[in-house]
Amino acid sequence: MAGIKTFINTTEASLQMILFVRAGEEVYNQADAVPFTLGPLQTLDVSYGNDSNGFLNGILLFTIFQGSLYSKIQFATERGQSLDNALNTNSIITIILSNTDYVFEFSN
Repeated sequence: MAGIKTFINTTEASLQMILFVRAGEEVYNQADAVPFTLGPLQTLDVSYGNDSNGFLNGILLFTIFQGSLYSKIQFATERGQSLDNALNTNSIITIILSNTDYVFEFSN
């Protein structure tokens, strides 16, 4: 069964996103990449993975907004570390703009 995450964009920017799906349980194995666009102030449910590959390894955000190009990529490097836990134990990822940084907030 595929995993599902709810993404909430609280910003005025259109965000290009990619979820990186883990192959099996080890963080160094990459299975798939799931690209999607999250429009300004949009909430979107995104499916990823399958029965064998149900964990996320990383997340990428890219936008060009008001004359600025912004990109951010975060990858888990160890099972059980803070980003691995945030990506795989929360169902909601909210993106907020904090000064000049797009921040991921994880919740259930």
